[in-house]
Amino acid sequence: MSGSASQKLSFQAMIFTACLFPFYILAATLTNSAAILTDLLATSFDLTALTACWLVLRLAHNSHSGKYAYGLGKLENLAELMIALLQTVLVFIAGSNAIMRIIHPEGVSGAELGLFVTAAAVIGNAILNRKATRLAHETRSPVLAAQARVHLVSAISSGSVFIVTVILSIFQNVTWMYYLDPVASFVVIGFMIYNIFAMLSSSVASLLDQAIDEAGQLRILKVLTSHFDDFDELGDIRTRQFGGKMFVELHLGFEGDWTVAKTRAVVARLTDAVRQEFKQAGDEVDVAVVLIPAHGTEAEAA
Repeated sequence: MSGSASQKLSFQAMIFTACLFPFYILAATLTNSAAILTDLLATSFDLTALTACWLVLRLAHNSHSGKYAYGLGKLENLAELMIALLQTVLVFIAGSNAIMRIIHPEGVSGAELGLFVTAAAVIGNAILNRKATRLAHETRSPVLAAQARVHLVSAISSGSVFIVTVILSIFQNVTWMYYLDPVASFVVIGFMIYNIFAMLSSSVASLLDQAIDEAGQLRILKVLTSHFDDFDELGDIRTRQFGGKMFVELHLGFEGDWTVAKTRAVVARLTDAVRQEFKQAGDEVDVAVVLIPAHGTEAEAA
């Protein structure tokens, strides 16, 4: 599936959430439901996250048109950190409101528009989740996988708010059911906290420089083993990953009587083999080979 299809899906999701957002504001204004207010706050997070997702995909798509998007991975992870901080503030606001409803429970009124909006949110997010999941599987895109998670969480949380609001609208005179409204609010808050931890765990780890994991190291060794006769000496194998990017630097020595053309051909074959090995696992990697001369300093060949 092309990058333009991924960008189009993210744009559709952003527009859908943006169109739904003013109705959520109106619904939260007309009703006294803590659950609908919390769902409104969660939707504001969704709109921010989907907008960031669309911008990242747009930058990535433009980077293939002759311009390299320097720092794109860092930008993506910094955006995730900012969104996680925003959602933390929203969690405190929603949690304070839900706690007040537990202390002072009351029945839900004026929730007709809220029922319509939450039902539309469930249907729309379920459809978008299915599309994003399929695209993420085909393209192995972490951005689309995150978008699919946003839609799934939104559909489940809006569904729980819809069910609780329907129950409270039917059984308005059953006082103990008033507690279902803040309970539904805490369910949505739980999903918001899950999103915060998911974003922080991925973005913070990607922002820090670190070596490629053991599985990646084994892929490199597999390629070197299969091309063992192509080089004369193996030196350091240096790896690095940050901002979602992977880098491999191989220090190799070759026969002293080889021509420059032959050495370059072998280096090109080795680097291409490493890239293909990582590509089969759904990863992209930049590979450089540093020549180990018979004596003197090392020089980079590719």
